[in-house]
Amino acid sequence: MTNGILNILKPPGMTSHDVVNRVRKKTGMKKVGHAGTLDPEAAGVLPICVGSATRLIQYMDHRRKVYRAEMRLGVETTTQDMTGEVIRRKGFYPEKDEITQVIKSFVGEYHQIPPMYSSIKENGRKLYEIAREGKEIERKARIKQIHSIDRILVDGTFITFDVSCSEGTYVRTLCHDAGQKLGCGAAMSFLLRMESCGFFLENSITLEELQTADDWTVYRVPPDTPLEHLPKALINPHRTSEASNGNPISMNDISIPSEIFSQREGAFHPYRLYIKDHFIGIGEIQPVSSLMKFKMKFSATELK
Repeated sequence: MTNGILNILKPPGMTSHDVVNRVRKKTGMKKVGHAGTLDPEAAGVLPICVGSATRLIQYMDHRRKVYRAEMRLGVETTTQDMTGEVIRRKGFYPEKDEITQVIKSFVGEYHQIPPMYSSIKENGRKLYEIAREGKEIERKARIKQIHSIDRILVDGTFITFDVSCSEGTYVRTLCHDAGQKLGCGAAMSFLLRMESCGFFLENSITLEELQTADDWTVYRVPPDTPLEHLPKALINPHRTSEASNGNPISMNDISIPSEIFSQREGAFHPYRLYIKDHFIGIGEIQPVSSLMKFKMKFSATELK
């Protein structure tokens, strides 16, 4: 079985699920999933997991995303980007210094009210379903982190900037909120994701490259590539049989750097597990029984 991860450069005009379908058709694999959704009109890094690697999506580091965004001043829309209906226009624009200052003011803790056109559910219904009925309901603000905003470029009414933010941050809402703070309104006009789950734009491949490849596996990334944020644990090779079958392993047969073990207090934290240099899965330590319990495991065949 062929497994691994593909760093796909999603083009605008496709949903993340569309990309999954294209990869499924090319690879012939039924199990295909994406890590981190991108809006249809957004482009950029979309990690696609193939085969048993789909089980790793929950363990990837989703905490930090990096985007290049462009917003247009003087216009507000129903969707907070230029795909929506224009609901307000204003003809005055702040000076460049004020624009830069206001955008940078969002760095730090950011209380963001999610947009109505989003897949967040309220009372069992997705917000965009309610919005399409012409309704708007009250939403609670969610605390997000804006780690940094750099490379701010003011070109007339179009503002481009790079933003590093926490998972679940709506960049189009950030643009909308900046427009509100500036007093002239704004809507996002372009979005490119440059980093997600440890994958970078400069290493991504297009769907065209994937589809025209005689052997698509040349673009495959090993399953443990996006797991470097998890500490590494080595299993005694004499326990290969038990490990391959997902059986608990005694801590006497597992090597974990002592400083990492003490910092994590051992219990219920995921570790990436190896036998020699071979990645076999994810495990957690059960302190009561002094065993490493497998939360998820691969067999040697699955990882080929």
